[in-house]
Amino acid sequence: MDVFDQATELERIAREMAVLQASSASDHQDGPEWIDGVACCRDCGEPIPQARLKAIPGVGRCCKCQQEWERQRNAWR
Repeated sequence: MDVFDQATELERIAREMAVLQASSASDHQDGPEWIDGVACCRDCGEPIPQARLKAIPGVGRCCKCQQEWERQRNAWR
């Protein structure tokens, strides 16, 4: 396994860990807010992209709001 293969494998593992961490966070257990049949962010009300919903089923926030929520949560620790 060369350096590029190792880097690719590390990136894959990091991505899987991030998805697992996000999907296991108790924050999104309530799921998205549904507006006219569209899954929307519970914070800003904007539609959540289908790719995000597919990657993290039941997610309740868009990427931008999730990042802000995590930033605030980590600041309290």
